[in-house]
Amino acid sequence: MNINELKNIKMTPSLAYILGLIFPLYKEKRLNAHDYIIGSVNHNAGKVTQNELDSHYKTIYELIHKYNETKNITLMTNKTANYTISPKEGFSVLIETTNVSEEKTMDILYSKVKEIKTANKEIRTEFVKGCFDGRSSWDTTAHFLSIDVDRNYERQDLIIEIIESLGIHLNVNRRDKNHKKNDQLRIKYTSLHYFMSNIGLYSECRTKIIEKAFMQID
Repeated sequence: MNINELKNIKMTPSLAYILGLIFPLYKEKRLNAHDYIIGSVNHNAGKVTQNELDSHYKTIYELIHKYNETKNITLMTNKTANYTISPKEGFSVLIETTNVSEEKTMDILYSKVKEIKTANKEIRTEFVKGCFDGRSSWDTTAHFLSIDVDRNYERQDLIIEIIESLGIHLNVNRRDKNHKKNDQLRIKYTSLHYFMSNIGLYSECRTKIIEKAFMQID
């Protein structure tokens, strides 16, 4: 799918999930002379089993192909002998942006995510699930479930509004402008049980990490 097609399609749970993977942290990739924005499911080596990855991939593949609006969005493993989308273990969704500027691409993404803000609960839930399903990490010290986000406060505020509209309380870590690390949105532990019960994750691996944390802390 091309980014120009994306702006005209109906919002579905699958599209909301895909936008959740892509929107918090803007990433581009060039493959075979074509440009793409990507939303990745990433795990450090040795932190996820192949069965967990296969099950997760199958779930997302079925979600994308459940709706006509998203069945043409590309889903690929992160690494093969012929290409590397991400150096980490996992898979990625790709939307083509060849000959489309980053500014226009982001305008389209922002417009679609604004649709999610006023959409029904199912749509907002899938977006938030996508945000945390792909790259979230568990902070064992502070007991936050965190995602990195670009240092663009307008976009951050939009994501925050959608997450908090579902009753989730966040800690927002906005670093100094020139800090080398990304800003973070972090689900407070007081909201984590509610998050897992009412939104949850498709990732078996990340779900197990959080469930283990519950047993150690509660």
